[in-house]
Amino acid sequence: MHLFWERGYAGCSLDSLLSAMGIGRRSLYDTFGDKRTLFLRCLTSYTAASERAERDLADSATDARSAIDKLLRSPIAPSGGTSVGCLAVNTATELATNDEEVTRELQRHFAASRQLLTDQVLRGRADGSVTARRDPDTIVAMLFNAWTGLRVRARAGMTGLEGEVDALVGLLH
Repeated sequence: MHLFWERGYAGCSLDSLLSAMGIGRRSLYDTFGDKRTLFLRCLTSYTAASERAERDLADSATDARSAIDKLLRSPIAPSGGTSVGCLAVNTATELATNDEEVTRELQRHFAASRQLLTDQVLRGRADGSVTARRDPDTIVAMLFNAWTGLRVRARAGMTGLEGEVDALVGLLH
């Protein structure tokens, strides 16, 4: 999974996958069938783990605005670090238009991420940490698109993203 995440589907040769996994061709074919099936298993495993981690991150916050702040900062590498971005977003830009199964999994995952943001915005309206002056659907659309964009930009190694998160979270007041 980490190799796909780092290099993308096309950037992973069968030999590089076998080497990273420490197995032979026959084992890969017997267990997964082929590279694409292995990739789909990695993607679904990643999205499930990512959704759990995001939910846990949001649940650990004292209020909804703090949860949203944590979620938006999650793809940003620590100072001096590098980010490989998000496997789902990376895959969306590489494969989604070419593979129906990949597209379905990405749609399901992005719907779950969007629902998490919706839950936080509604929670924030109830706890007073998110403004009631703006339409919740508009706030969610803005946050979801910004979160996706932050993942792409983190993957590209761009800096200064923390200030943008501050500005986005500021719009929630």
